[in-house]
Amino acid sequence: MDAAEPILLVSQVYLFLSKCFSYPREEFSRLIEDQRTEGELRVMVEGLPFHVDCKGIPSPALSQEGLETEYINSFDIGIGASLPCPLYESAYREEETSSRDITEELLRFYDHFQVKLSDKEKDYPDHLVVELEFMAFLAKKEANAVEQGKDPAPYRRAQLDFLERHLITWAHSLDERLQKRISEPFYQAASSFLREFLMNHLSYLRHLTQAAGSLTR
Repeated sequence: MDAAEPILLVSQVYLFLSKCFSYPREEFSRLIEDQRTEGELRVMVEGLPFHVDCKGIPSPALSQEGLETEYINSFDIGIGASLPCPLYESAYREEETSSRDITEELLRFYDHFQVKLSDKEKDYPDHLVVELEFMAFLAKKEANAVEQGKDPAPYRRAQLDFLERHLITWAHSLDERLQKRISEPFYQAASSFLREFLMNHLSYLRHLTQAAGSLTR
């Protein structure tokens, strides 16, 4: 296996998870309903450079129309605490920091890597999908560096920093709230998988950066 391939799989898993928590368009619904998709996900997870216990993600129990309604009612309707399960980092960190501070720091991350948010989609910097797509971007950059024989360490440090300062800080709370408030098995399984994937990727990156640090001393 090419040294860059496992890292590319990390990027692909982040993109897959970002689609799980995006508005459920018909194309993705057809994909997730395809019985081959679960097998492909397992193969992808088995190829990762770190272990993740993948229990599978079932296809939605609802119809396409029902899933769209479930998504809107669960994630989009209302403001702040009135949302059953908001997908915004700021909704879970209100007691420790302000939405403005979170947004400003996220924009600095994105700007540093010349990542521009979509004007068409009106993305919010702290939306789960945006943060997952950014991690996919960084992992892809890391894989490209490995493939080209360049130093991947800057992209690994960026991923570690972004996880520690953002995604990990609220993934646990998001999963707890989602498991209690949303009954759709697809979202429950996707959230559980997201939580474990993030924690194990974090541990993997910490190990790599610590090992690299010890070699330079």
